[in-house]
Amino acid sequence: MNERVRELDGVRGISIIVVVAFHLLKRADYFTSNETLHFITRLSSIGWVGVDIFFVLSGFLITSILLRTKHEKNYFKNFYVRRSLRIFPLYFVFIAVILLLLPKLDPDFTPEIPRALPFLLLYQQNWLMLISKIPLTTYLAVTWSLAIEEQFYLIWPAVVYFTKKEMLIKLSIGVILFSILARVLGILFWDDMSQVSTFFYYNTFTRFEQLVFGGLLAVAFTEPLWIQRLKNISIPSFWVAFTAFLALCFTAYPHMVPLDENIWLVFGGYTLAAVFSAALVTILMTHPETSMFRRLFQNKVLIFFGKYSYSIYLLHVPVILILLDVLWRTQLRGWAMYLAYIVLTYAITVVGALITWNLLEKHMLNLKKYFEYQ
Repeated sequence: MNERVRELDGVRGISIIVVVAFHLLKRADYFTSNETLHFITRLSSIGWVGVDIFFVLSGFLITSILLRTKHEKNYFKNFYVRRSLRIFPLYFVFIAVILLLLPKLDPDFTPEIPRALPFLLLYQQNWLMLISKIPLTTYLAVTWSLAIEEQFYLIWPAVVYFTKKEMLIKLSIGVILFSILARVLGILFWDDMSQVSTFFYYNTFTRFEQLVFGGLLAVAFTEPLWIQRLKNISIPSFWVAFTAFLALCFTAYPHMVPLDENIWLVFGGYTLAAVFSAALVTILMTHPETSMFRRLFQNKVLIFFGKYSYSIYLLHVPVILILLDVLWRTQLRGWAMYLAYIVLTYAITVVGALITWNLLEKHMLNLKKYFEYQ
């Protein structure tokens, strides 16, 4: 587990590509009446699952680090400092810039900034998505998932440190079962399906399920016997879970997002996404480099997007919204504008990510060497 597996960067890459498509294509639809392009747009709505894949992968990688360094000196300090160097600099610069520009970009939200700011600074903005009295501007909406991750990693190192492996397994299974049961009860007894969909999409405690799934996989990877067992079932598990996930998505076509009140996705979509994501990680960690899956995720384009996925994730929605406003004013419409908008959005976002990487991120990451595990 000490060596970097480049195929996992490929997983990040395809995840960020579909997440951007999820937010982008539904706006590209404004430029065209072409039914084929509308169909492609509806298919892109499945891209919401990219965040769930990120959750599982993050849970796996971070838990692997925690388990490996559990008995080393400065366990807590090194983890939190290294995590802070990776996440905080770009996040807080991004938040500051967007808030400074909001009076121009989103004047209606400007009066809400003082009330929303504490949530943003403390990584609690996912709860804003559930509190209608304090909305969150669309320019910052994607940060809800970062909030859930940071809330999880505030407590997870202590859980790993103070818990024996057997208890950690039981606790992880308990979190997963709690999440599933909570959704079942919500569907059965909550009258407003719209509120059910929103609550379970942004709620911290049930969204921990995907992160814990990844953590549970990391625990299994500490045992050679379990590595072999998981390797043996990884490919059929992936195809069964992925096929079932797609089936649930299409049960309410074109509403293929849990937020669209797709009751079947609310019920089983999150868990199936976690299962096929964990199976995919297992395949990429255990199968030969010549296998079909590993060759696919060795693609240089996917690895490139994976390397810069964090900054792309933060930057893509502001680029989408600003570029939409600029292009819409041209009054040009049609399939060419649909495609131009998509290409320009990806291109500008990638350029922005390269700039933030070279000006900020890589310099912060270089500081990690002062907090190496002993």
